[in-house]
Amino acid sequence: MADAMVTGRMDAAKKSRGARVLSDAGLTASQAINLMYDRLVNEGSAVFLKEGDAPAADSARWTSAARFVDSLSASRSSRFDHMSKGDIRRERLASRGLM
Repeated sequence: MADAMVTGRMDAAKKSRGARVLSDAGLTASQAINLMYDRLVNEGSAVFLKEGDAPAADSARWTSAARFVDSLSASRSSRFDHMSKGDIRRERLASRGLM
């Protein structure tokens, strides 16, 4: 497979600071860009590149999931809660006119 070049423009100071961070992580700029493109292709989305967007969406999903889980444990009351099984059977038979 033939290699292709990707060109980007940024402030020289930002490039220098970024190169130090990548170097500390044992990466080159080319490796970092390849990793970013791999993720773009795999996820089919660039949401992870936008600061603040993904955490807010994750937070909303976690809140929704927590509400759902909490609703599962909410007790539901019925008129049968304090009856024995025999009482429940009699009540059901009576409601059908069988007693």
